[in-house]
Amino acid sequence: MKILHYVDENRLVWAKPWLQLIKYLESSGVQNHILCRPGGTLDQLVQEYGIPLSTYRPFISSLPHLCLGLSGLIKRIEPDILHTRLSSAAMIGGYWGKRLGLPVVSTIDKYPKKKYYLNSDKLIPCSSAVASHMRTQGFSESDMELIYNPVDIDIYRRDLTQRENFRRKHNIAQDDFIILGAGRFVDWKGFDSLVKACAILQKTKEIRRNWNLWLVGDGPEMLNYQKCVSAFDLNDRTTFWGFQSDIKPFLWAADLFVQPSREPEGFSLMLLEAMAAGLPAAATAIGGTLDIIDDNQSGWLFEPDDVQNLAAILHKILLADTLKNYSGRAETKAENFSINTIGEQTILFYKEIICSR
Repeated sequence: MKILHYVDENRLVWAKPWLQLIKYLESSGVQNHILCRPGGTLDQLVQEYGIPLSTYRPFISSLPHLCLGLSGLIKRIEPDILHTRLSSAAMIGGYWGKRLGLPVVSTIDKYPKKKYYLNSDKLIPCSSAVASHMRTQGFSESDMELIYNPVDIDIYRRDLTQRENFRRKHNIAQDDFIILGAGRFVDWKGFDSLVKACAILQKTKEIRRNWNLWLVGDGPEMLNYQKCVSAFDLNDRTTFWGFQSDIKPFLWAADLFVQPSREPEGFSLMLLEAMAAGLPAAATAIGGTLDIIDDNQSGWLFEPDDVQNLAAILHKILLADTLKNYSGRAETKAENFSINTIGEQTILFYKEIICSR
């Protein structure tokens, strides 16, 4: 079984977990070949992983019939299935797959328009929310197979020695409680809501435990978030760490992860990585998050921009002594999305596609 994985990009923030999944497929006997655009970081990373690679720059992505080079590449590679990710790859790959008699399956990570997927034989929404969106676009249940994005559990499993070392290095007492927010600093990620909730928390006198807010990331809203922290007199409690290429030390050193997105995530790998690291999470009850967090079990859910409710959740957590239970349940929940689990589901799906042809 040979799979051509096509993504019409040269940089991907989720490249590593995707490539880890492909390596698992390889270890299970699947032949893989990746096709992406040249000139970015993705082709170099693919080569580092030792996965066969071709690069192709479409003439005009919105006009797939002009992307004649893709037809030649498909004929040369001779895959059994063309597996696309992201909309432009689905449009181009679907066009040529149909003409070459090749089954095309398309993973969908966000909330796209129908037109990109008209020639895909099967859709793979990455979450129940994305599947629901595609139904509103006119696709049926039989057109889709829900397969979540994976996380390498072993990579993120909490390292207590690293936790102690990191906290000692940065003068964080072992009893200090760290609230962590991480991601791209753009408006829809809602980190201003987290800051405002912490401002309410700061006024709550019965909390005796020392707590601090860590914000890891960068983006166009950085200055606004810094102004917000200053306006609420949270400078002494808040640390902006900037962009970090390795988030694991921050996950291991923190005590709670908060994802306050005001728009639905397709499926948040950052949230999943936090839970795999044993961090219980509080997140907005929208999008793919609903597949990951069981409310009041592996974490807590609140409505977007509901600052009062988020503050109440933080207040309850700081006063309670049950966080260890939530931590264990968060790890257990993350196991459902392991590379092995998702990899086996993917292989079975490929076999069904080939058999149906």
